[in-house]
Amino acid sequence: MKKLLILLDSMVYFDRQVLKGIKARSDESQLKLSLYLECASNLDYILAETWDYVIADYNKPSVKHLVDILDARRVVYSNHTLANLPSQLSSVTLDNEGLARLAIRTFAKSDFSHVGYFANQQDLVTPWSQERQSAFQQAAPKHSLNYCSDVVAAIKHRQFPLGVYCSSDRSARRIAELCQQHYVNVPEQVAIIGTDCDDTERLLSPMPLSSVELNPFELGRCCMETLEQLIRYKRPLSKLFSSGTVIHAKTTASESTQDKVIVKAELFMRNHFHSNIKIKQVTDYCRISRKTLDTRFLITHGVTAHQYLTSLRLARAKHLLKNTSDRIDSIAAQCGYPSQSYLSQVFIKQLGLTPAKYRQKIARDEAIV
Repeated sequence: MKKLLILLDSMVYFDRQVLKGIKARSDESQLKLSLYLECASNLDYILAETWDYVIADYNKPSVKHLVDILDARRVVYSNHTLANLPSQLSSVTLDNEGLARLAIRTFAKSDFSHVGYFANQQDLVTPWSQERQSAFQQAAPKHSLNYCSDVVAAIKHRQFPLGVYCSSDRSARRIAELCQQHYVNVPEQVAIIGTDCDDTERLLSPMPLSSVELNPFELGRCCMETLEQLIRYKRPLSKLFSSGTVIHAKTTASESTQDKVIVKAELFMRNHFHSNIKIKQVTDYCRISRKTLDTRFLITHGVTAHQYLTSLRLARAKHLLKNTSDRIDSIAAQCGYPSQSYLSQVFIKQLGLTPAKYRQKIARDEAIV
């Protein structure tokens, strides 16, 4: 029986949920595996054993250094985009840009004129928070929203209505406390969205917090699915893990008009577009006809479900072409396309040039800057 080493901290709630997701997917798969949960501090034991597969939390430096030297097929997950990731590793990366876009769309639907991003001192310097802030700031003008660089000052000077997206629920609690201190009405004057759906922070907050849900159980399943595909295709994979849900509480107005089917379909697409899924799988998952799904996507996004799926794949391919040296055929596989030629057809149709020419153009443009 093959041996799977899982490197995470079972003392942490998030990691325990990731582990449950890994175990659930492992039970469903055809792989015959023995699972071993260890922490990086148990170094002598880990190095003395022979491992077939590894799934690890790559955010922890001690785990990162260990994973890099293990001789096994490895899947790592990270809360931010990884630079210079070893070519032999497969990765599942949290889609911080997608989280920010979800928050900005929520504020846009509520007719807010100003938005801002807030991170507490602890979060401020982290790569994942910086990714969320950058994506949120860039998305604001696309929805005709004014971006406030100093949320605290905006609240104190009563620059309302203001929508605040926070790096975490801990940061969201800080903003909720600030609003309470300055007698600001929430969510009428200031709406607040956190990230994580952290039960502890939501409990300590002066009001129940709305939050972008991160589902660690599904993250664990996604890691295990990535390992299965790595074994099947015998080449490294790169995936994004996203969220499609804002859990509404007292810090945002309830979205009673939100199309739950669209939310469900978007989340399924974002977390599975790497796997060459078809729209039929989306309609089966949502239990809806293709015609009805397309009609709802046209109403919500102005494009069909297939066009939305293509945009996800195209955005990922452009990112990989710009930020990695991966071969074109590898990028095609990572974006859910069966071949390099299929990816080229999509690029030519959408952008008027091949993936290779796009990569060359990006390199020239950056050289000029």
